[in-house]
Amino acid sequence: MSKKLDPRIKRTNKYLRDALVELLKEKDVTSITIQEITEKADLTRGTFYLHYQDKQDFLVHSMNEVLEELIEEVKPKQDEQSTLNVDPQKGSVSFLKLFEFIQKNADYFKVMLSDRGLPQFRSYMTEIVKTKVYGELMSSIDEVEGGLDIPKDILISYIASAHIGVIGSWLESDMKFSAAFMADKLTSLTLLGPIRVAGLENKIKLPY
Repeated sequence: MSKKLDPRIKRTNKYLRDALVELLKEKDVTSITIQEITEKADLTRGTFYLHYQDKQDFLVHSMNEVLEELIEEVKPKQDEQSTLNVDPQKGSVSFLKLFEFIQKNADYFKVMLSDRGLPQFRSYMTEIVKTKVYGELMSSIDEVEGGLDIPKDILISYIASAHIGVIGSWLESDMKFSAAFMADKLTSLTLLGPIRVAGLENKIKLPY
């Protein structure tokens, strides 16, 4: 269990992170300076260096902090274990929590998943979706007895990468659909596949 962060430090971190998000709306992360971050956060450089060694240290810590919060939010609780076996008519609890958390922190995720954010953010988030959202769900599948036609790790990688793409598009559209709507549709897409869900099974031809 991680050590509980002092509320004052947590507040300072949030001010700095919010300042970073605002700056990322205007410029690339590589061109943002510590001076600009502290001025935007209305904090001193001394305060910054009390918590971080340099800009890279701050960026990595901030990213990890948000993604750790995401992990805590989406991982199934004890009383939710039975909901892991979802069907297309009922949205996954983890999916709903995933979209709700991203909606709550939309500005951060939108800039970090864009070309202006940290290059490693997308891969880190993809890994979290793979291990925390799908890991426990897929661990119940035995490749031998279940007779999977595709290795489990390839299946999870494919689905997780697709989900990050869907999340990015949703944010770019200013979240025109609700978190619940997105969770329901993503559940259907995951369990039934995009061609079937879109009603295109007998209407399109696959490329040669």
